[in-house]
This record gives sequence, structure tokens and C-alpha cells, in this order.
Amino acid sequence: MIRLPDAISQLIQDGGTLVVPSQQRAHAARLADAAANLARGRQVWRTPDILPLEGWLAREIEWIARDQPLPRLLTSAEEWLLWRDCTVAATSDVTLVNRVALAEGLRTASSLAADFEISPGHLDRVQGAETALLRDVQRRVEERSREMGAINTSAALQRVRSLGGPRPVCFAGFLRSSPRLRALVAAREGQGQPVESWPTAAMRPLTAPSTVMAADETAETEAIARWCQERVERSRGVRLLIAFPGAPGARERLASLIQQLLAPRRWLHSTSGADEDEALEDLVAIEGGRPLARRPAVAHALTTLTFLMGESLDFEALSEWLRAPYWDLPLAGTETQLHAQDAQRARLDLWLRQRRKTTMDLRDLLAALQGAPAALHSLARAVESVLSSARSILGQSQASPRVWSERFRSALQGLAWPGARRRGSGEEQTVARFHELLDEFGCLVSAVTSLSPRRAVCDLAELAARTAYRPADADATVTITGTLADPVVHYDAIWVAGLGADTFPQPVQPDPYLPLAAQIAAGIPAATANGRLDEARELIAAWCRSARELVLSAPARVQDIEVVASPLLAAFAPLERTRAARSAVWLPERIRRDGLLETFEDSRGTPWPEERPLPSGTRSLELQNLCGFRAYAELRLGSVELEAPEPGVAADLRGRLLHEALQRLWDRLGNWHNLAASSAAALDVLISQCVAEAADATVPRAPVAGSPRRSLANYAQQDLFGTSQHSPVLVRECRRTARLINGLCSLERERAPFRVEATEQDTTLEIMGARLRMRIDRVDALEAGGRAILDYKSGRRMPADWYAERPSHPQLLAYLAAVGADTQAIASVHVNAREICFQGIASSPNLLPKVDAARPPDPQISACDDERDAWQQRRYQWLACLERLAGDFLQGRAQLDPKPGACELCHVISVCRITDRSAVGELEPGPLGESGDG
Repeated sequence: MIRLPDAISQLIQDGGTLVVPSQQRAHAARLADAAANLARGRQVWRTPDILPLEGWLAREIEWIARDQPLPRLLTSAEEWLLWRDCTVAATSDVTLVNRVALAEGLRTASSLAADFEISPGHLDRVQGAETALLRDVQRRVEERSREMGAINTSAALQRVRSLGGPRPVCFAGFLRSSPRLRALVAAREGQGQPVESWPTAAMRPLTAPSTVMAADETAETEAIARWCQERVERSRGVRLLIAFPGAPGARERLASLIQQLLAPRRWLHSTSGADEDEALEDLVAIEGGRPLARRPAVAHALTTLTFLMGESLDFEALSEWLRAPYWDLPLAGTETQLHAQDAQRARLDLWLRQRRKTTMDLRDLLAALQGAPAALHSLARAVESVLSSARSILGQSQASPRVWSERFRSALQGLAWPGARRRGSGEEQTVARFHELLDEFGCLVSAVTSLSPRRAVCDLAELAARTAYRPADADATVTITGTLADPVVHYDAIWVAGLGADTFPQPVQPDPYLPLAAQIAAGIPAATANGRLDEARELIAAWCRSARELVLSAPARVQDIEVVASPLLAAFAPLERTRAARSAVWLPERIRRDGLLETFEDSRGTPWPEERPLPSGTRSLELQNLCGFRAYAELRLGSVELEAPEPGVAADLRGRLLHEALQRLWDRLGNWHNLAASSAAALDVLISQCVAEAADATVPRAPVAGSPRRSLANYAQQDLFGTSQHSPVLVRECRRTARLINGLCSLERERAPFRVEATEQDTTLEIMGARLRMRIDRVDALEAGGRAILDYKSGRRMPADWYAERPSHPQLLAYLAAVGADTQAIASVHVNAREICFQGIASSPNLLPKVDAARPPDPQISACDDERDAWQQRRYQWLACLERLAGDFLQGRAQLDPKPGACELCHVISVCRITDRSAVGELEPGPLGESGDG
């Protein structure tokens, strides 16, 4: 278990105070004290007085203020707001990308200067734009603070003689004391008050470090996880600390990997709807937490408030908000009703997707809900009611932060946030912390008297984003920290990762707003290479004092860059391990590798009832041709993609508009002769009229009162996004369609004479005992004899292969089988901005523009042989291919056998798991740390 050094533990038991550098170290010390009391058999004990330095200073100053005339201390939220607003005011004439980040940097610099006693007078004498900006903002903050009758901690310390009172105080974990801390210690000693510093010079290390050089970052991560697994299996009561600097995402991946190794079953069955931090909190904990705004429940609350204030959400964000479990409607009651409501909200989401609006604000959503279908009417009315009520609670007028805090709380209560479902401990704590944040926001009334609605929401969201939070957790087996610091408490073992030569000692990083000479003179470690080197040596000494086993590691490669281990690691012995074959570490690899999957050799599902037509017409053959599993998954199991609104005109609407316009055009022209006889001007008028009528038929619009329904121009159109106004998007699309059809007519004039026999013809094909319903775009009767089948395509043209075992266009082959033996050509007519062309195959050349004649199946047949024989032989082959595809679909054959390239745009790839075939292979043996072996 983790434990405090005996001297510190005794000091706490005697009622003393432990002061540490950070909130994370304070949390670890509290856990260690709790573990010690439990080990003594106690069930109740006095709360230990353990605080981070800033918290201790604030508390002691407030206690002194009870007896001395001191201004009140600024709260953390007030100080943040003052620095941000003053920075904005000081840089109003400068073009900046992120003033919020600038304000935080200036605030950090001011705190650093106070900590190392770099006086404001010294800063005034230094030339430089950065330092001048710091002093300008400092003065503005001080002036605003005086107006509020408040001061910050640094100013308060100048007015008090000593802090802490008569109780003993121990400062632990401070590698190098700052001048301010040394002054505090000296003041206590001068008053005869007990004070200690830890560690003492007489302390000896508990262990000597071992080192690991991993092949790369992934190998280092897996080696750490294996190391944790071995120690936990050896002793269930072990407590481990992993120092893993770098990006937060890397620590989250390491935590997930350790959880998979320590408790794979619990990891697999962790509740997906709960806050992920509490799923395995007793196993792995990440110190420091993450921004409160990123907690799922809080993120939903902030999105709700932003949306209620009129901000637009992209549709995916709106969909996620609508389906989230963090709000409920008045019609909800029992748990069964809650599940029913979830299903109804999912149906409402599917219906809203058909509105084709890529972004929505509150007004758009309320207008859309007015037109909800009867099946969703009651839910739509309930959603409309609670949103309208919450919006009215918020109001539009300016108000003080306190009033906004109350409005935010009331509006969220109106939506039953955070939902009526059962919540775990972590989520309950998160909700409570958010309510505390609302109270903190309300207390900003002393710093700002009035806020607009938009600024109120933005300030609350910003405050939540800068508030790091983690629910109180148990004494975790493995603790992961992102900082290199003195652990203060003792662990059973510690692993410190990422110690490359470029990262340890840490790079010199002087504060950009403070004069470099002043930083060097004050002894700020980050300002000099020697300071960083001393800091690194002190860190190693601190780690050696805090565990009986210490491992220091570095990756040999970061992405494609070779890395050298820190020279400070050369003095320590490498961690020796026997070479062993590397096995899969990640749980998905372990459970998906060969031998652990149940497979079906015949890949056969439920047969399709022969009395029912094949689903989706020719698409059943197309999908079976691409991959039998995809056909079964999509058409039998319903594994289809959700519709997603897209900007501009959706592809399916574009296709419908083109088909409808071409049908109307050829119904009027009738044949090639009429096309050839039409002048360019007359054809333009006819095409425009057909396109306008097609738009009327395919895009619903509401007519303007008193206007006759004659043409596109006579409508105040309901646009593609569902608002009753003229749509420039639709007008542009109509012009585009007319231009493309005009180009197609120019190409059609080059053909031999023909007559359009049918457009949008419904027909049925009987094949292998199954019925296949189809709609053929167009059938032409050729004057030279026979027919040509044409299929319009508005999308991008794909390569055609008519002679493969699995031809590329089974849809056209089905049309060919259905129309009759006199068909002489089949082709897709591609009409898009890239090209207008025919792509197909025919019995002889020149029947259609640039469409070749069919090649004979036997390459020995000469080109002078009868072309019609080659066409007929190919037809027999194509019919056999269709019969095979239809038979496979009827029998439920779902073999995982995709055509080349079929997986690139397939949406069921996560279901078929074809990538498992090559995901895990046999790996070569390697030493510790190489190739991920741990």
C-alpha cells in the first residue's frame, strides 16, 4: 500500500499540517493517511490537515483576516476573470488569435515573479514589449481589485508576519524552495512556531534505479502494462505509480491497456453509459483529472445552454444532444417509459435527418417539430414545450452573474438535467461539482455587474474548461501521473517513462514575459540548463526515496525519429529479463486472434422466402456480387448507414431531379429526329421547363398565397433545408441540371437515329424461382434494329469490367435479361460535372457513342467472326452469373469474399471484421521493451 514517511505520518496524527506543492500530491497523501488508519483497524479518524501550498496560504490568510483589517482574497474564478478582461482591454488594438491563452500566460508569469520575488519595480526598468504588456495588465488587475475591495494572495502575504499559527507545519515535496517559501519558513521560525521540511538531508534512498530502453513509444507503453500486471499478480495489495509525461491521450491509452490486463472481464462489461472514469476506478487512476467541461454530463449541460441561447449546432452535435441520457421529458415516468422515450427520441432523430439541414438552431428545431409525423406528434410537442419553457426562463435581457447562475440552474431543471436514470458515484460527484461551479459563477458579481446572454454562457463554458476535476476515487492499484515531481508518499514500485535526452533533464524554458536576467538571478530552475540538470538529479533522488523498486525508461524511437536515452540513465543498471516471445497485449488483439473466434465454414444464413420478391430490386444482386456478407448484413440484418445531412444538394435528390427531368424531356421529344430538328434556343427552353417541373415534383414547396402554381419562379419555395423561403441552392441546382442535360443532348445527337420506347419502365424478372422488381430508366428502339437499355448515373463513373467472373454492372445485366433477346446494347449514361459519357457494351460497335462490341469468350475466335455470336455467348455467361448471384442470395449465403476494392466504401466492415485476418500474427521473440514485450 502507499504510505507516508513515519515522521510525516506522526506529525499528522499529532494534529499538524502537511503542505505539498500540488492538489495531486495532497490527494495522494490523504489516501496514504487513510490506508494507514485502516491498517491500524480504525473505522473513524480525524480528517488529516493536508493541503496544497496555494490552498494553505488562502486558508491561513482568511483566518488572520478575522482579527486583522485585511481586504478579502480574490476567488480563483474572480482572479481568472480579472486577468482575462484586463488582457482583452490591454490588447484591444492588437490582432490576436487567443486572448484567453495570453491572459493565462500573463497570470502565470505574474505568479512566478511573486514566488521568486521579482519586484514590479524591477520589471518597470526593463525594456521589452512582453514585459511592458505584463506590467500593463498587472496594473489594470490591481486597480480592478482595489475597486472590488479585494487582493490576491501575493499582496496579502506582504501584510502578514507569519502563517500557520502554533500547530506544527511540514512542507514536503518541494525540490527547490522558492524565495517566497523560504521567507514563510523563516517567518515561522522567527516566531518560534514549529516548522519542518521534507525530505531531510539525512534521508537515504530505498532503492537504486533500473533502466529500460524500449523500441518505441508503443513498446514502452506495453512494457509498463506488463510490468504492472506482474506485480499485481505477485501481490494484490501492491500500489504502483507511473510517471508518464506527454499528451493526456497517451496516458488514457496506457490506463486502458493496464485495465485490460488486470481485469479483462470487467473492462469488457463496463457500463457504456456511465462516466468512464468510474468504471474501473479501483484499478487505475489518472491524477489531475480533466477539464470539467469534458465530463459527459457537464458537456451536455453546456451544449444545452448554448443551444437555448440561439447558437447553431451541426447536425451530428444536435443528434448526440437529442439522444443523450442527460435530460428527460415530462412524459417520462417508470424505467420502462424511459426506455420507450429513448427509442422515440431515436426515431425523432431519424426523422430530423431527412430534413437535410446541416446545422440547426433552436428556432429551426422548433419549426421542424411543428411538422413531425403523427407517430412522433406527442414526443415532438413535449420536446417543443420543454425547450420553449427553458428558453423563456433564460430570457434575452442582460443580468448579473448571480441572476444568470439561477437562470441556468432553473433552465436545466426544466429539462430534468442530468436525467432520471440511476447514476454512479462518480457522476453524482460531477453533477455536484457543476452546481458548485454555478455558485462560483454567481459570485463573479463583484467583478462584473452585467452580462449579455451570449457572454454569460461563454464565460460559464470557459470557467468549466479551465476547472480540472476528477471525482474522489478509491486507493487505486495503479496511479498514473503526467508530472515529474517528488511523489511525497511511498509506493511499492515506481516507473518513470519518456526519459529521452531531449526531455530529461527537461528543456530550458524561461518565461517569455519576464526578463531572462531576472529569472536567472532569482534562481528559477526552468531558466537555465544548470537549473534543469539540478532539478533532474533531485527528481531521481526523490523517486529513489519513494519506492523499493524504481524503473526509468525511454523509447528508442518516437514516430520516425530516433531518440537517445537521457545521459542521467547511463549510471544505472539495465533491467534484465529473459527473452520471451511477444504475445498480444491489447485485449481486442487477444480475443480476436485465430482460435478464439467461432466461424461457420459454409457461411450460410437463413434462406430467403421464394414467394417474396428480392429486397431492394437489383441492389440485392449488386451487393451479393460485391460481397455475400454485405448483402446479408445490409438487406437481411438491416445494417445500413444512418442518413446524414450534407451541405448543398444531397446526392439522392440530385439523382431524382436528373431522372425526373430526363423522363419529362424524352416524353416530349420522343425520338432522335425531334431532337435533331430542335434549335438550340428551343431546346434550352424545353429543358428548363422540364427541369422546373421536375423540381416541383421532387422538392416539396409551399405556394405563396394568391400565386398560381405554374412554374418554379412562381413559388416562394421551401428550400432543401425546410424553411419557407426562396432557395438559391435549389435554383443553382436546377441551372446545373439543365446545363448537364443540354450537354447530354449534344452527345445524343451524335448517335444513329432511335426512338425512345419507354422511360422509367417497371418490369419484373423471374430468375432461379425468385422475382426481381426493377425500374429501367430508358429503353430505346434503334432504327437499325433491336433495343438499347440506358441507366442514368449522376455520380462519379467507376471502371467497368464486363468479362470478369464477377462483372461490375449486375444491374444492367438484369435489365438485359428482363427486356428481351432483341436488346443490342446496355450502357450507363454518366451525367455529372466531370464528364458526360456512355459506358457499356453492345453487340456491335457504334451503336452507342464510344461503346465497344462484346469480345468473344474464346480468344481463338477471330475478329472477323460474327459479332452477334460473341454477344449471344456473353449473354449466356451473364445470365449464368445472375442466376448464381440470385441463388446465393436465396440460399442465404453470406461468405466473406469481397471484390477487390469493395471494402473501401463498405459500412459493415466493423461487423464482418475482415481486418482480423491480418490483425494478429506470430511475432518474433524480442528482449524486454522491444516490439512491445514487457
